[in-house]
Amino acid sequence: MTTSISTLSSSILGPEISLAPENHPFRQEFRSWLAANAPGVPEPLDQDKRFEMRRAWQRTLFDGGWAGPAWPEDVGGRGAGPLHQFMYYEELALARAPYAANTPGIALLGPTLMVVGSDELKARFLPAILSAEEIFCQGFSEPNSGSDLASLRTRARLDGEEWVIDGQKIWTTWAQYADFCFVLCRTDPSSERHRGMTLLVCPVDQPGVTVRPITQISGDPEFAEVFFDGARAPASYAVGGVDDGWSTAMILFQFERADQGFTDHSRMLVELQDIAADLRASANVLSAQASASTRRTLADIWIRCQQLRRFNLRTAVRGEAGESIGMGGSIVNLFWGELERDIAELASTVHGPRGLLAGTEPSHRLLAGRGGTIHSGTSEIQRNIIAERLLGLPR
Repeated sequence: MTTSISTLSSSILGPEISLAPENHPFRQEFRSWLAANAPGVPEPLDQDKRFEMRRAWQRTLFDGGWAGPAWPEDVGGRGAGPLHQFMYYEELALARAPYAANTPGIALLGPTLMVVGSDELKARFLPAILSAEEIFCQGFSEPNSGSDLASLRTRARLDGEEWVIDGQKIWTTWAQYADFCFVLCRTDPSSERHRGMTLLVCPVDQPGVTVRPITQISGDPEFAEVFFDGARAPASYAVGGVDDGWSTAMILFQFERADQGFTDHSRMLVELQDIAADLRASANVLSAQASASTRRTLADIWIRCQQLRRFNLRTAVRGEAGESIGMGGSIVNLFWGELERDIAELASTVHGPRGLLAGTEPSHRLLAGRGGTIHSGTSEIQRNIIAERLLGLPR
């Protein structure tokens, strides 16, 4: 469906009476730039082509000064606060622009380096992260650990001026395209649980690193296993304090949760706009009873997305006041994951039997959407966090 930016903004954003109105000067500036620069075509289904499109798009954003709005101006950003980031991601979604390729670097490692990274690491990596000259992936999850990050077994030891890393990471997003992996390792061999870890930046293109993509039910090898067998990284590539990696990881997670609070609702609302148009055109595909049921489901999901948007907007306002999202990120993650799954199912239903054909966008979306309730911690884990840490319920 082709819709002008102004029409789509009005439809989705509604009569905004908040601190992020539809006619905000920041929105208008970015919207004008997007109108002249956004690709204007959907992302391809083929993952390799999709990644290359995202990388080229990030370079376009970088050249225009829009790749990292929250980054300080002296490292190529705009010094934008949470409310501006909220508007930034909504305008990206409204323009149907691709994602950036280097999200782990922009949203996670880069901001963490700015807080606890050495001057050497900041000078070495920040420009390359923002421009997508070098791609980063995140090495946290491990086999047999589930969501229990503190049980990790990957180890690193100093050998002269280098770290030597041995172990395995899993569910590493797009590791096959990455130049570097930021790896959480156990560097004190006598330590247990949350102690004795260090976050290291490890080059991927070396004999000691093997990347093995994992093909999912969608057909995409989006994730990968990464094996470290004597992999080496310079001693200076430790982010934060040596043996203090858990504290560094918690800083990184705060940035991850905050970024989710700006990004997740926008593209969902745009997708629901398209699903509504497809539903109106599906009179000959769905029975009257099925059509009525699907419309009720659409209305329910739309309301839930608007609830999530309001929650995210409140988080942005609190961020402007210097407050942290804290455990509230689990609420965002829970909402997002279950909406991701339900929207994918709705899109497939609207297309009838064609929505189940292999190789079509609805089918691909349906299969990929099943992972929404697993990403960044399962829905069950998020409910436990909310119950114990926000509501004070017993374990």
